[in-house]
Amino acid sequence: MRTFITFDFDRETKEKIYNIQSKVKDSSIKGRFKYIDNFHLTIKFLGEADEVKIGLIYQDMLRRLKGKSKINISLKGLGSFGKGDVIKTIYLKCHGELDKIYEIAEVVDKITSNYGFKLENRFTPHVTIAQEVLLKHTFEELQKGLEKEKIDNIILDKVIIMKSEQKNGKRIYTPLYIIPLE
Repeated sequence: MRTFITFDFDRETKEKIYNIQSKVKDSSIKGRFKYIDNFHLTIKFLGEADEVKIGLIYQDMLRRLKGKSKINISLKGLGSFGKGDVIKTIYLKCHGELDKIYEIAEVVDKITSNYGFKLENRFTPHVTIAQEVLLKHTFEELQKGLEKEKIDNIILDKVIIMKSEQKNGKRIYTPLYIIPLE
C-alpha cells in the first residue's frame, strides 16, 4: 500500500487553505489542485510499504515521539518547487515552531531508515496546494498578490501514518495509525 507520514489539519484550517488555493486557481490557466480533504503537512513520503513494516514503524514512532509537545504554526506566503512555464508544485510556507517539526521529521527519518526507507537529505515544511500549474502571470506577481494572506494558530497535535489510494479517479487519504502529541 502507498503510505506517508504527516500532520493533518482540522476542517476550519483546511477551509482557510482552500480559500487561498482558490485565489491561486483564479490566477491559473491550468493545474492540478489538491482536494480540500487532502491538505496536510507531509513529514515523510514512504511510497509502497507492507502492513507489517508500517505496524513496526508505528510502534517505534509511538515510543520515540512520546512526550513530544503540540506544535503551533502559521501559514503565510507562497513557495514553489520547479521553475519554468509549468510550476511543478505551489505550496504555502510554514512559520512558527519549525524546530519542533524538524525534530519530529528527524526522528521519523531515522526510524523509517531502519526499515529500508531512504534517508532524506532535505526537508522543507510546507503545504502543497497545487501541482503542474500554468499561471496567467508570473509566480512572483502571484506571490506578491497573496503576501498578506495568513492562517494563524494552527495546532499540530498528532502525527499520522496515512494510506493513499486512488478511488473513482480521486486520491483518498485514510489514517492507519495516529500518534498524539502532548
